[in-house]
Amino acid sequence: MIKIPAGYDSLLVTHLPNVRYLTGFSGSAGCVLVTGSRKLFFTDFRYRAQAMRQVKGFDVHIVPSGALAGACGYAAKRRLKLGIIGFEAAHLSQRSFLEIKKILKGTRFKDAGGIVEKKRLVKSRSEIGRIRKACALADLAMAKLRRTKVTGRTEKEVAWMLETAMREAGSDALPFEIIVASGPRSAMPHGVASGRVIRPDELVVVDLGASVDGYCSDITRTFATGGLSRRQAEIYRIVQEAQQAALEGAGPGVPCSDLDGIARGHITASGYGEAFGHSLGHGVGLEAHEGPVLAPRSNEILRAGMIVTIEPGIYVERVGGVRIEDTILVGPSGPERLTGFTRELTRLR
Repeated sequence: MIKIPAGYDSLLVTHLPNVRYLTGFSGSAGCVLVTGSRKLFFTDFRYRAQAMRQVKGFDVHIVPSGALAGACGYAAKRRLKLGIIGFEAAHLSQRSFLEIKKILKGTRFKDAGGIVEKKRLVKSRSEIGRIRKACALADLAMAKLRRTKVTGRTEKEVAWMLETAMREAGSDALPFEIIVASGPRSAMPHGVASGRVIRPDELVVVDLGASVDGYCSDITRTFATGGLSRRQAEIYRIVQEAQQAALEGAGPGVPCSDLDGIARGHITASGYGEAFGHSLGHGVGLEAHEGPVLAPRSNEILRAGMIVTIEPGIYVERVGGVRIEDTILVGPSGPERLTGFTRELTRLR
């Protein structure tokens, strides 16, 4: 449960993943207001039945206007003592902020972004269980891809096949658009599937995830559709080694920046430092990309119960790109790989 931190008298939570974490509500319109003595949830009439069924530990209020304006109007009408109210500035538009300031005249607003996100960093047993299921669905899609002929098909066709496989197996809405990037497009780290036809003898980067009860998975594999050049094979080996080294280094108490440095150091020593331009990884949970961030300037420390990705990559124009990514659980004595599909180079037809 959320506690109002020092320096605040009340808390307004509007970011939907945070609302879901606190209340269990999975709808698209809702917010939370916590005061010194009350825990209130607001939504509109569309979600009356859903809120009554899902929301636990909060008084549920159905408001005629939008959830945010309705919550503030409720507080103003009942003259709730809000004092200094913490709000999520990063998730609130200027228009919405000006609207609630007008409703709550005289209230002092103070950015409280990150308060709920910090609670979400370490996962509970039930959260880990849902992410395990989402990882199993992602593995299932990769396994189906290995049995499927992809040459002669467009990247979009392959992406749709993968999405269909996960949805038919029980995934909720996918947490992000599937990446299928083949040939020269494999050097695009976020090369969302296009109309390009996949050809023999090239690299294909596939990045996908599933979701179960709101909790996500994330996996990337790089495939070959035949033979690779010597340089492409070298890049694959270097990325594979970098990922393995980072996996072995992940554990409670390890600074996220140090873990990034393990993989980045290996890639740099191999001559490809400038071809690895993104962070090593990120947290996974109710969002596919959440804290902690595994990056050179991160000041976060890994703790048991965190779930993160480890995804080094090398991207070279006119040669191709390779990324290998797994979702891992930071266990008390070390990492557990939750996405289990083989990391050995797999050739597709």
